[in-house]
Amino acid sequence: MIWHRASIGSLYDIALNMRERDYDECSALSFTDNRHDLADEIARSWSRSETSIVCGTKEHGGIAAFTYAPQRKGVWNMGLFATDQFHKIHLSLTKLIIKSIIPTLDNAGAHRVEAQSIAGYESVHNWLKFLGLEQESVLRGYGCNGEDFINFSYVRQPQSEQGSVKWHKPGVVA
Repeated sequence: MIWHRASIGSLYDIALNMRERDYDECSALSFTDNRHDLADEIARSWSRSETSIVCGTKEHGGIAAFTYAPQRKGVWNMGLFATDQFHKIHLSLTKLIIKSIIPTLDNAGAHRVEAQSIAGYESVHNWLKFLGLEQESVLRGYGCNGEDFINFSYVRQPQSEQGSVKWHKPGVVA
């Protein structure tokens, strides 16, 4: 897998070709009515963040976009969308998150990391749980058409505040 800081063009290409379920999820959080407008909105927004990355392969180009962005002091939000080629990089991206991004969030003083995902998207929910986020709440009617979303979070435990937070095994970050 190769990865780099996301550019407007690379984000637009992936967003335009994102998986159908990712489109359903992302468009539920937008004012846009079609893939082109959504791709443009995401590309412009995510490219402003230094913590948005594009992952892919030399052969296939960009396959997935991942971001982790501060919302306020100590609180970060994660997001991901990908093309149908995601299976080619999902293990490498997961390892990158575990080995690099979780320690980066720890070094940044994150006491809460969260992600929201549309209800019923079990493969994404299982992946978030694997990374150590727990299902926290249902956000009723959170989407523009009344779709429910699930809020996932990792909240640093008070005893962890003195030491480093690391991923230990599926579902365990401490």
